[in-house]
Amino acid sequence: MKFGIYSNNTRDEGYKTASYLASYLLSKDCVPVLDECMRSSDVFPEGVRFGSFDDVDIIVSIGGDGTFLSVISKYRSLNKPFIGINKGSIGFLTEISASNIDECFDMLIEGKYTILNRMQLKTDLYDKDGNLKNSDICLNDVTVLRGDKPHITRLTMYIDNEKVEKFYGDGIVIAAPTGSTAYTLAAGGPLVMPGMEVILVTPLCPHTLQNMSYVISPDSVVEIHLGTFETVPLICPDGREIDNIEQGDVLRIRRYEYPLLTISLNLVGFFQNVKQKILARGSFYEDGKE
Repeated sequence: MKFGIYSNNTRDEGYKTASYLASYLLSKDCVPVLDECMRSSDVFPEGVRFGSFDDVDIIVSIGGDGTFLSVISKYRSLNKPFIGINKGSIGFLTEISASNIDECFDMLIEGKYTILNRMQLKTDLYDKDGNLKNSDICLNDVTVLRGDKPHITRLTMYIDNEKVEKFYGDGIVIAAPTGSTAYTLAAGGPLVMPGMEVILVTPLCPHTLQNMSYVISPDSVVEIHLGTFETVPLICPDGREIDNIEQGDVLRIRRYEYPLLTISLNLVGFFQNVKQKILARGSFYEDGKE
């Protein structure tokens, strides 16, 4: 088997985990293919390959959830299955811990895993005249947030061309099921199993007498119209910031036609995993690790 490996050196200091994994895979007669950005390091054993992931079987991210999302963004078009080794804080998206690499990669090599198709979102930003300004794809969510000053953000939401509601507050999160454990969870939105197909819309600190999420059909189209603003809001698909935001812009979100392939080793159930991650997060920060 061939494994494409991308490691975030700020999380995987000195590429120690990546180097260990490469050595382990070589001992199992597998081919570790490292991202080109890792070539400058001299810690990797002989026999590794650097460069394209076009012919790998599985793409491995080493880092936190942010690293996992950036690796997906870089290699999404290859339509390969992804799996992550957690070197971040907690890691909702990373399946493997640094302490069980041997066991987990033995399972991968032996084919003891399942592929999970995760719904993704396509986001398009248009100006007030209908001209396309930006397009992106996200696995977690796209957020519209107030700018660098605490001014209310004025947004109007349409679903399938029907005007639904005006939002005045800190912003809004439009999430795919995978993103239900991210910003949506923190904002009080619903917890959704990652294999489902729905779109979640959750307001952020709305200045209203009600605060509820919308769970809508995966075939629906959500439009967020930007009203007037005193400071420029932020629009962030999976944490990446879109530039050149103007009053009257329209953000259109729909299901992306291709799912993302991720690997599940079925080590623990979804809800038990979420519970463990949330509990571990409290311990992580109390211990002063970040």
